[in-house]
Amino acid sequence: MLVTPIKEIQFEDMSALREQSQKIGSMLSEDLRAYTKTLTALCAPRKVLGEFMQSASRDKVVGAEKNFSLLEERYKAVMRDAFGLSAKLSTPLSAIHNKLSLTPWCYSEVLAGSSSPLIFSTPVRWVLSYDCSYDLRDLITDRIESEELRYEEVSPFVVRALTVWLLFEQSPELKRMLAGLGYEVSIEILPEISGDLPYVVLTSIVPAFRPQDTLVGMVSQLSGGSSFEELVDVEGIEGMPFLLKDRLLEQLGGA
Repeated sequence: MLVTPIKEIQFEDMSALREQSQKIGSMLSEDLRAYTKTLTALCAPRKVLGEFMQSASRDKVVGAEKNFSLLEERYKAVMRDAFGLSAKLSTPLSAIHNKLSLTPWCYSEVLAGSSSPLIFSTPVRWVLSYDCSYDLRDLITDRIESEELRYEEVSPFVVRALTVWLLFEQSPELKRMLAGLGYEVSIEILPEISGDLPYVVLTSIVPAFRPQDTLVGMVSQLSGGSSFEELVDVEGIEGMPFLLKDRLLEQLGGA
């Protein structure tokens, strides 16, 4: 589970920090979207599912049967245990459009002294998946509001998350490439929201933090909202690592 550090700040600093965070977050997001668009050809879902997904190609893909078996097993468990939905996958699966999407990493938490959970998001982390009309924030919101989950929304969301998870589990070169661009790839779960459903999360090396809970609660109450975006640690930017330089120095030190 990703843990964001907590840093105490003054209320009067919030406005400037938010503005700075939004500028940096927008720049990082724009860059990452350009990177992932370039990587699209390497992330075709058919590379994982082969003939088990509807496609114009009829060629078989090595490992597709095993991949589909793993996806089906995890799919059934998540739909049953996390969402209370009984589901069976038929083959071939409906075609998954080869379009990668990035949505902010979100989680919910009930602050001390509060009875209602807040939805936290961050300007430096994103969930990578294939394009879907339903996303993680939608799911968290439905869970908090005790909305009845709809199979036609949840099922494609789960299938896409599992497909991109399998792709990255079998493609260490993608992780290495993104790391070279300054984005760490990790596999995360949100047990209380979606059980064992794995999410592929990209985290920038740019540091972020959460203000102390009392300030978060105060700001949320004043805004009348139910969400809070973490802040970029502007002071920590100067201490960010230069990845290539650090790797070279590590090699020299180990020589």
